[in-house]
Amino acid sequence: MRPSDLPRLPASPTAPARLNGALREFGLGILVMAALVAVHVPLGLGAFFHWKITNGVLFAALWCMPRRWWPWLFAGTILARTLTSAFISANSGDPGVFLHYWPGPVQFVLANVLEPVLLATGVVLLQQWRVSPREPMSLDSMTRIHIATALSALAVVSKDLAYVLVDGRIGDVRLDRIIDMEPLVGPSLGAMLAAFMLKNFLGNFIGFILIVPFGAWICEPAHYSPSKPIIKSAIRYLLPTMALYLVLSLSRPGSNLGELLRLLLMVAVVVFAMRHGWRGAAVSVLVASIAIAVEEHVGLPVYTPLRLQMFIAITGSMALLFGVTVDDMRRSTALLRQANAEAAALTTKLHASALRNLQAEERERRRLAADLHDEFGQNLTALQTHLKLAQRDFVASGRTAVVDNLLELTRNMRRNIGAVLESLRPAALDELGLYASIERGQIRRLVEEAGLEFDAHLEGDARLLSMLAPVHRHAAYRVVQEAVTNVVRHARASRCEVRLRINLRNDAIWLFIHVRDDGVGGVDGMRANNGLTNIFDRVVALSGSLKLADMHPGLRVHALIRQPFAEFE
Repeated sequence: MRPSDLPRLPASPTAPARLNGALREFGLGILVMAALVAVHVPLGLGAFFHWKITNGVLFAALWCMPRRWWPWLFAGTILARTLTSAFISANSGDPGVFLHYWPGPVQFVLANVLEPVLLATGVVLLQQWRVSPREPMSLDSMTRIHIATALSALAVVSKDLAYVLVDGRIGDVRLDRIIDMEPLVGPSLGAMLAAFMLKNFLGNFIGFILIVPFGAWICEPAHYSPSKPIIKSAIRYLLPTMALYLVLSLSRPGSNLGELLRLLLMVAVVVFAMRHGWRGAAVSVLVASIAIAVEEHVGLPVYTPLRLQMFIAITGSMALLFGVTVDDMRRSTALLRQANAEAAALTTKLHASALRNLQAEERERRRLAADLHDEFGQNLTALQTHLKLAQRDFVASGRTAVVDNLLELTRNMRRNIGAVLESLRPAALDELGLYASIERGQIRRLVEEAGLEFDAHLEGDARLLSMLAPVHRHAAYRVVQEAVTNVVRHARASRCEVRLRINLRNDAIWLFIHVRDDGVGGVDGMRANNGLTNIFDRVVALSGSLKLADMHPGLRVHALIRQPFAEFE
């Protein structure tokens, strides 16, 4: 084997290529970190204290980006929180021991280094559940997002409690100022710490549910399509509603009007979620939280911050779950409509195919009837003529019985061929029409020869009978013929009734066929009947329906045959 025949392995990247790739990756990491700092610092300085928006931004970024960028996001978060603390320290004039803000390095690690790592626990859980921001949002995925964000919020709150305990100033006035809960829960230290944990938990959870849905909205182009109408609707309806809410709530601060207005605000959020799904819920909850934050800063609200947080958390969670449920219902409805459309198209094709088969069967019946009539009928006539001419010779030779037997045999053959021709193509149907061929033709003779009483009725517009296409007219005749034959052979009845009703509905000719007897036959006895199968096939081929009903006594066969009026035109 020559060396050129050996399979070639892909060439490993050279050292310069690896270096360029590493530099490119490093540059992108710096950009990711800088972008997070650029977003985090303004939000950290200007965001409402009761909603931890910055943590929501970090959670959304961790969820939407690959794990190889997580160290850069952690580094950006630590840098952004350090810069924010420096700005706050410079403005407050109360610098700390460590980095001019923190009481010590332990507090710095707890607040800045450990928090983003704890916050990522919920993201890891979402990835374990395979809940991706790039997949269509469902009720199950939204529920899992709520659980994961609650877990992250709980992890961060546990760290916050450790921070307060490590601070070493429990019971000091500073603790009262940080917790800000004594007016609600009283001076009890345990109650204050519990309220502090609840407040921080709700603040983190609200920050997550306000931002994380936007992360899924922004990072997946497939979610962009409904954005424009949602934004237009928010500008046209939602923003004026929130502005009116602020005007009314701030016009009478401290009154019970604020409670009523917040209930109406919740109604507006639900209505917007109903109209625009989970994206509408995300927009409406964010706008409502901003309005409440403005009211908290400017006015004199009736609710304490904790109750405001509970209001936003409950309203936001329910709105998102309700919105994603609405989207699920719309997707299910769209899929159902598509399935119904496909089923309707398939049904139309099946009906068309069955109709073509029925038309082909009728043409074949007509051809066979014509061939039998022309060939056998003429030959039998010629045979009878020759036998009659030869009858004198047979009589003279003493063979009268022979010629009589031959003549009787030809007569029987003619009767049998006539019966076959009648079964293939009833002559009376073309000569007399559908109703008359039933009322006065072979079907009546079949019933009366069996000793049954026969009764036929016609209702509706009789003129429409002449508008039936041949295939529909023949199918209706066959349905009656099969049903009546079943009565004669199996029902042990004394009476058989046939009723036809024809009218025009929805631009189609509707022909109802009722065949009823007073015998002992029932629906169960008809299920395996070949005649019933023939009836069903013909009715279905003509877009109709078939029903059987026990009448006690007797059985009723109810068939519907429909013919579009355009087919006659």
